[in-house]
Amino acid sequence: MEAKEKLLDLKNKTIDSLEVWIDGRIDDFVAQNPNLKIASVYMKRGAKNYLTRERGKIENVIDNAALFICDEQGNIDADMLFKDMMTMFREMDETPFGKGLVQGTVGKGIIRLKLPDNPIFNLMFGNTGAIKITEADFLELKELFNT
Repeated sequence: MEAKEKLLDLKNKTIDSLEVWIDGRIDDFVAQNPNLKIASVYMKRGAKNYLTRERGKIENVIDNAALFICDEQGNIDADMLFKDMMTMFREMDETPFGKGLVQGTVGKGIIRLKLPDNPIFNLMFGNTGAIKITEADFLELKELFNT
């Protein structure tokens, strides 16, 4: 397989794996908060629509990252890359981020997505405060890439 085909395969696998992984995170979140079962349908729909809408941007990020992580034949040492990324993720200071309704922090091995505290969100999602994504969640995502 030549480099362009490998990169296209990586893009498709990344987006497909992200969708499966996000669905799993939502299912786990709902398992801890059963009153969110109805809202989970909308959360999954929103995530899928977001990935569809942002597909071009995600592919562009992968293209740019490939300049640094692929060898001349388009190969990626996924295990080394994952290990390095998790080390950086654990060691980085907590840094706030936000765009629109999505606010949170990333660093020290955790991504925290803060949920707005208002009546509409509390009705839909309960007063849960934040959704946390940890290294264990990323290990599950890595396994999806390997299937």
